[in-house]
Amino acid sequence: MILKQKVLEDPLQENVLPQFAQKLNINHYSSTQFSIPDSSWLFKYVVLTQEQRRALFESNSAMECGKRVGDALQRIYAETIWKLSPLTKKIAPSKNEKISYDNALQEQVELFKEYEPVDDKDADKKIQYLEELPNIIRHANDGLTKLGVADFSVTCERQISIPNDSGEEFLSYLSFPLLPIVGRIDFDFGSKNVIGENPTEVSLSSAFPHKIIELKTKYSKLGKVKKDGSRSFSRVSPPATPSFNHLVQCAVYAAHYGFKVPVYLLYATDGGYTIFDSVNCKHLTVEGMQRNLQIMNRTFMRREKILAQFQDLTREEIIENAVAMIDPNFDHPYAWNGLPEELLNQAKEMWKVG
Repeated sequence: MILKQKVLEDPLQENVLPQFAQKLNINHYSSTQFSIPDSSWLFKYVVLTQEQRRALFESNSAMECGKRVGDALQRIYAETIWKLSPLTKKIAPSKNEKISYDNALQEQVELFKEYEPVDDKDADKKIQYLEELPNIIRHANDGLTKLGVADFSVTCERQISIPNDSGEEFLSYLSFPLLPIVGRIDFDFGSKNVIGENPTEVSLSSAFPHKIIELKTKYSKLGKVKKDGSRSFSRVSPPATPSFNHLVQCAVYAAHYGFKVPVYLLYATDGGYTIFDSVNCKHLTVEGMQRNLQIMNRTFMRREKILAQFQDLTREEIIENAVAMIDPNFDHPYAWNGLPEELLNQAKEMWKVG
């Protein structure tokens, strides 16, 4: 069955969603969904509800520390931060009141101290990462400084989607799934913001930003328990090559602007930072990003074709037939991590794996 190309005007309007998407209550994709196999995606994003995902997939020290690094730099540099509006319950741009580097650092350290670890190993990581947090923030700040953060207006967490709703045809040469792909940009430099009378309302100009920066943080790896009962850690250096999944994420951001804005991938660790761009990484050239975007798009299109074959059936029957066509891949190194035993058993029962 061949699916015709369709651009959605609003991913939240069910009347424009394909029939299978309406029945399965899905309305968009993300690069995170691409990073796991079809089987794990089907279970986590189709079988489970959004509420179940939020309740079940707990945070951890690495995720919390990464949030603290990003938030510190946003507090220092951002003119605008996209946040969830308490009135509309939608993501919208709002004005940021900047604070100093020292105040931002102290603020985020104190917030990280409040984090409650999920288990003993995570508690050991929290202790270690709390020591590393100031250095990681410093090195991430060094990276942003090298990229010229002080020379531009800065917007953080901008919500984007592809294909976008601007009416542009610059992506017509690429193939896309029926549902839109969404993301939030860590930092973009150069967008001109006009603040209205209401300080919470920001009008964004149509001008493209000058740069897009995706920030990633890495932490020391958990080692063995030493004789004195303490935990050993091995220090992590900035990576010599970027993660493919991170590169695909960058491609999504670039596609929103028709690949007309350069993307920089910044890694920060306790020991330093490194920046990947179109000069030192072929995957961040226009051609490289287009190629990686197509790899992701084909994954989503394949999943849609499987589900669309059965869209005249009930929700349960669609899932049942999709399961019969997809290998469970339960030996994947991380795709099934974090699931409580009862949910993992539920998934194995669906695939009839003992």
